[in-house]
Amino acid sequence: MAREPAWRIFAFEFNDSMFLPKTGQEREANYIITRMGAKINRVLVSGILENKNIMNENTFITGIVNDRTGTFHISADKNYSPQKAWAFLFGAEPPVRVILAGKVRSYGESKNLDLRVESIAECNSFVEEYWRVRAALSLMERIRIMQMASTEGKEKLLGMGYGESYVDNIMMALENFKDPKIEIYLKTVRGIFGIKEEETDPEAIILELVGKLDFDGKGARYEDIVDNAVKEGIERSRIDEIIDSLLEKGLIYEPSVNIFKKL
Repeated sequence: MAREPAWRIFAFEFNDSMFLPKTGQEREANYIITRMGAKINRVLVSGILENKNIMNENTFITGIVNDRTGTFHISADKNYSPQKAWAFLFGAEPPVRVILAGKVRSYGESKNLDLRVESIAECNSFVEEYWRVRAALSLMERIRIMQMASTEGKEKLLGMGYGESYVDNIMMALENFKDPKIEIYLKTVRGIFGIKEEETDPEAIILELVGKLDFDGKGARYEDIVDNAVKEGIERSRIDEIIDSLLEKGLIYEPSVNIFKKL
């Protein structure tokens, strides 16, 4: 069986994921599906090992790694984990900056997620920052694709050359999570790098779109307004509410069904 690639993923996306039920096949791997459509078995993460616990007569170790967006719960078993990984964790004195590769698993009745450590080492701040940049770039690409999927559908992504299995994972995430929370994810990424978010007024954005999308002087189509508003980072679930508010304030009107014009 080919080894799964290790995804660079932030803790906040990892912990917002769903553990996929197994189908009953022999030696079946564990997978999660993230809200942004990544189907993941292995991850590569970096952060501060904040604490650890040694239990079961020194045969099992758990720990917490903080990557600034949240925490990963990690574990290693003396009888099953690679010896180097076990030895490092056993001797580590938190807090210590680390980079690690691990496989996803769930534990407990509530199906909490953690990582079974495959390899782990101490690292410096440059390694951690490089990991953070790569993880952010990867996430931003998934956000971009999810934005397209939520407005333009599966066939559009397939037509752009994305693989069918990857697109299927995107659509699975949309079906299971319903709301991709793109605005929240973008805000979190900005916060990671200390980027101050510009104050934006969703009503002002949609009002501007109504004017921009009125190509023939007859008004802007509802579908076009929704598609472009989502691309601007406005959550789909809020758009109808904002349009209603603009109508009530007399800033736009509806000359015909689902056609809007600025006043």
